[in-house]
Amino acid sequence: MSLMDGQIDQIDLVYQTLALHDQAMAASSCGITIADARAPDMPLIYINEAFVTITGYTRTEVLGRNCRFLQDDDRNQPATAEIRRALREGTHCKVLLRNYRKDGTFFWNELFISPIYDEPTGQLTHFVGIQTDVTLREEARQQVIEKQQALEVTLTELRETQAMLVHAEKMNALGQMVAGVAHEINNPVAFVNSNIHALKQMVTKMMTAYTDLEQLALVAGTPETKTAIATLHKEADIDFLREDLNDLVDTSLGGLGRVRKIVDGLRNFSRLDEAEYKLADLREGIESSLLIAHAAIKNRVTVELDLPDLLLLKCRPAELNQVFLNLILNAAYAIEDKGTITITGRDTEDAILLTFRDTGAGMAAATMQQIFNPFFTTKPVGVGTGLGLAIAYKIITAGHGGTIEVASEPGQGTTFTIRLPKEHHP
Repeated sequence: MSLMDGQIDQIDLVYQTLALHDQAMAASSCGITIADARAPDMPLIYINEAFVTITGYTRTEVLGRNCRFLQDDDRNQPATAEIRRALREGTHCKVLLRNYRKDGTFFWNELFISPIYDEPTGQLTHFVGIQTDVTLREEARQQVIEKQQALEVTLTELRETQAMLVHAEKMNALGQMVAGVAHEINNPVAFVNSNIHALKQMVTKMMTAYTDLEQLALVAGTPETKTAIATLHKEADIDFLREDLNDLVDTSLGGLGRVRKIVDGLRNFSRLDEAEYKLADLREGIESSLLIAHAAIKNRVTVELDLPDLLLLKCRPAELNQVFLNLILNAAYAIEDKGTITITGRDTEDAILLTFRDTGAGMAAATMQQIFNPFFTTKPVGVGTGLGLAIAYKIITAGHGGTIEVASEPGQGTTFTIRLPKEHHP
């Protein structure tokens, strides 16, 4: 074999290898491009058939152009910065791009870019791009993400509902217990009250009769009898007994009056017979809530009420009492030492406005943004459930069509403002 024949064979082998490479690139399902890194704007000098299939553009429409035309007007993508960095530094990169076909339809393009360097000189000459249409994969992944998010929302709602149901059941049990205790206390209190009134009348009659007998004996009795009466009067200290018995009876009646007031407050707070909408006096509900919260505020917190005699509203009184109690207890908790809770009410033409203002520690803006979220609490573990204000928000907004807003600054106290519309149809 001559030297020329050997060279011809080598050339044929090169052509066969190149043809094989062309066939392999043409057979690939991925779009393959080659860009000239030495020319201005790095134009494309090669695309395979898969690129034409994926994008809808012909070779004539593509060759000589920079491939950024695939991004259309959507060029402010995070991935484009990564591409520019790779082109500038001559490095590899892998990105996910939003690209657009010739007909304007959108597809997700998973793009690999690799640089080609001239071996003898080390000069960057070309970039190879491999493009894969991963739209179906990304849509499936997005569906999975959306389903996961929906499941998380559902799970959160279920947890919130479960917690609120448990809380509602506890409140119902508490209401039943309170109503039962109030009933059990009310009966003996009424009995004792009646007996003390009767005792007062008897004591009055007895002291009157004694005075009459003493006067009669002093007028008609013998000197010895008069001396004996004076001695007995002094030894028994009848004057003190007469005065002290009246004070004892009056004080006992006053104490029974306080007990009856507490019982009435307990019964008004529970209102188990008022689960449905009915006309109620909100002032009465606030006062009964204050009575329930007395242990948390006594000797420490001064309560100032600025309420009209009547604050009538068609509502669910038992639910609103829960709201009032939560706001009062939270205000008392926010006051570390001594302070004031001011409750005001205004009856407007179309709504009743209530404000609960305290002189407590206040809260930051970040806390206010979460204050009505279920399970959010600033109290130590084991002290608060984080459901009080969440339930209050739901009762006011969903249950009564109203609004509840909070305003606060650290160190400046907190104000809750409630608006309850008069015309609400549940």
